[in-house]
Amino acid sequence: MTVLYGVPNCQKIRKTKALLEQLNIDYQFVNVKKTPISEEQLRTIVKQLGLQNVVNSKGPTYRKLDLKDKNLDDEALFQILLKEQGMITRPLIQKGDQYWVGFDEEGIKKYVS
Repeated sequence: MTVLYGVPNCQKIRKTKALLEQLNIDYQFVNVKKTPISEEQLRTIVKQLGLQNVVNSKGPTYRKLDLKDKNLDDEALFQILLKEQGMITRPLIQKGDQYWVGFDEEGIKKYVS
């Protein structure tokens, strides 16, 4: 089963949902603001993809928290990400025990097919 993590009002999430439906891929959507990813799972995601890839440093949550000029170590940034999961780069897609982050239509097609 493919799992799509994000927030429902995100344009990239809507585009990803439409793409998955177009490809006839069954998926489950998880709204990370209502059902946050566990610390253990988020650590697995970060280990696979890298913290800098998982954190959306251009998004509104990152800007709202004014993190750009703070000199945070990886663990401090991870703890903020754990609490503020709207800061995860979208889409975040899980297939089995593998993860994909970011909207790249061709990459997503290869990943979920």
